[in-house]
Amino acid sequence: MVKSEISGRHELCLHDPTPGYERIKKTALAYVDKMKIGDAPGQYAKEEGEGESLYGSYHGFHILDLFGEAPTDRAVLKHWAEQYKKHQTKWGHFAHDPENDRQRSPEEMDPLWHYTRGNTWSLYLLGEKPDYPYNFLEPFFDKGYMYNYIKRYNWKNSWAAGNQICAVATAMMGARDFFGESRVDEILEKEMYPALEELQDPKTGYWGTQLGADIWNGQFGTIHVLPMYFAQGWPVRYLNESVDTTFETQLKDGSFWAGGSDCPDFDGAYMLLNLARMTDYKSDEIRKAARLYLDHALMHEDEKGVGFRLHRRGSKYAEWKPRPHWIWKEGESEVSAEHRDDDINRTHIMLGSWFYPLSIALVSMILGDSGYEGPYRLNRKSLHQCNFMS
Repeated sequence: MVKSEISGRHELCLHDPTPGYERIKKTALAYVDKMKIGDAPGQYAKEEGEGESLYGSYHGFHILDLFGEAPTDRAVLKHWAEQYKKHQTKWGHFAHDPENDRQRSPEEMDPLWHYTRGNTWSLYLLGEKPDYPYNFLEPFFDKGYMYNYIKRYNWKNSWAAGNQICAVATAMMGARDFFGESRVDEILEKEMYPALEELQDPKTGYWGTQLGADIWNGQFGTIHVLPMYFAQGWPVRYLNESVDTTFETQLKDGSFWAGGSDCPDFDGAYMLLNLARMTDYKSDEIRKAARLYLDHALMHEDEKGVGFRLHRRGSKYAEWKPRPHWIWKEGESEVSAEHRDDDINRTHIMLGSWFYPLSIALVSMILGDSGYEGPYRLNRKSLHQCNFMS
């Protein structure tokens, strides 16, 4: 295992750069450079042929930060932060059209939780504070509200529910860290934690599988729940069961999704690292799974050295399984699935050039001898990068 330490908001991997690290750094940064729009800081597309995108900007900054290449000039960071601040409403949440949005109850936030989470993580990384307090969160401080809010979701779709609750937690932590809201930790401890404990399946160690989620859906929900546990220092149960279930979700080629896919593959790598840190159970098998995953992830590296591919090199269209993108539509209580990764003309997106290098970083921290170890920097306030630290 590669040693790491916490310094400020970052987990710093204590390893010198290896040739593999230098190569994937160069490949990831080449895609960030390719997606840059204009000369102003923070303006990026998320994929070729598209215009300026919030997700291109915020995923791009994560890539730069991961490799220690983010700008440090405060004027540049403030200018970049305006890309996010301009999307905030006066009630505190973030919206695509903030001037024409409205005051929303938490039940009306479903279409905007993911967007609010992304903007909040971005401001954390930039070291900038939102302009408006997160007043839209006020109902969560009423007794019983947070607990019932978590339980209102259909955890048969753990993937979608976990995504939303991760965003709720992010906003609550933002209220605490940016604006000094002193009630946050107590509400998370007394209401969020008990609700989540009741939703974990003792047989799989995953969230929602006892309610009908299959183990892949359960895993993709679980990786959105565990960072809240790590951020708040809550104990995690059923580790042995979780190890065994994680092995079940890994495919023979090392991936966690047919044909490979950035989110599910990162999710599997996240489980492997954090389980390796939390338990000695089947540690040799975890190392084997990590090495198998690394071999797979490298098959997503672009052959021309510009970013990481949506699907693994050499895979055939018939082998792909389009992954759902969960869309919460205004006025609807259930999430909809949108499939777009089976478009053969879509080959690269900014998210893949963040998640594949990040997942390579995670498994290299397990292995220590992979040739891809290096001084990775993981900002823990972006919860996808918040790992268990003993």
